[in-house]
Parts: sequence; structure tokens; C-alpha cells
Amino acid sequence: MNLGKISVRYARALFQLALEKGIVEDITADMKLLFNALKEVHAFHFFIMNPVMPMPEKKKRLHTIFQDQVHPITMDFLDLIVKNNRLQFLEGISRQFNDQYKQHEGITEVVMTTATPLDGDLRDRISSLIKSKTRQRLEYQEVSEPDIIGGFILKIEDEQIDASVATHLKRIRKTLTKEQRS
Repeated sequence: MNLGKISVRYARALFQLALEKGIVEDITADMKLLFNALKEVHAFHFFIMNPVMPMPEKKKRLHTIFQDQVHPITMDFLDLIVKNNRLQFLEGISRQFNDQYKQHEGITEVVMTTATPLDGDLRDRISSLIKSKTRQRLEYQEVSEPDIIGGFILKIEDEQIDASVATHLKRIRKTLTKEQRS
């Protein structure tokens, strides 16, 4: 079976259950917690992916870590994926769940990368412009990355507009090196 399909199916099933029970916000918060833990805590990621540790031991440790931090349905879900030997898909499941939530709520994810932080007025104008084009709620994130030198990289969902100085310089360099070879 396609590994992506496994994540999608488990995420969809959990999302449908959360909708039926009216606890979408709670389960979404839990899935974000799990996703962030997997991304940011190397030891947790290693623990989840460790093929040597027996599943009953993983289940016991998951209960120790998350019992008082997540909704009981999330804990039951973790038990299910441990039982079905699908724990290694937890990162993909949590990402897919978050995507389902955003789609259900009509949220568009926007990431603006600039060399220096934007001032409030410019941030608001950009946000308003994007909102008027997408007609959805925005989940706006701003990233400062000095390596782009100037300009911006705007990512809206899966589309990206790269108007950074660094990218323009790379294109010029590539053109010049092509011309020298000719």
C-alpha cells in the first residue's frame, strides 16, 4: 500500500470521528502537539521510529508522556496506531489531519519570507491583499531569512512566488556562465 495513503486514511478517519463528536478543535490541538514534538524533539522522533523497541513498551511510554496532555480520543487513536503497527506514520497522519482541518475551516496557509521583519502596516496590507484574492481565512506566518538579501518569497499553500534578490543573482550568474561557455 502507498505510504501516503495510509496517513491520509488514518487522518481522515480521525477527523471524521472528531467531527461526529464535536471535538475537532481539541483533536486538532493534539495533532499539532504531536507533529511539533516529532519535528522539534529529536529524542521523541527517534523513539517513534525505533524499530527495536517493542510496541507494548512504546504504548506504555506514550501513555506516560501524553495521558494528561491530550484528549482521551487522541490517546485511543495512538493506541490504535500502535496496535496496527502504524506508529511510524504518526508524522504524516498529523500533517494530513492538519490539512483536513484547514480545508474544512477554509484556512489558507501563507508564509512570507523576507530578509528583515516587515513593519505592521506592510504586513496588514499584504494580508488584506491575499485575503481579498483567496476569500478565505489566513494562517499567516512571517519568516526572516537574511540569506535572501532583499525582496521576498511568498508561499500560499503549494504555490510560491520567489522575488528575492538572492534568486535573481543566481539567475544572472547562471546566464553569465552559460554565455561564457558558448
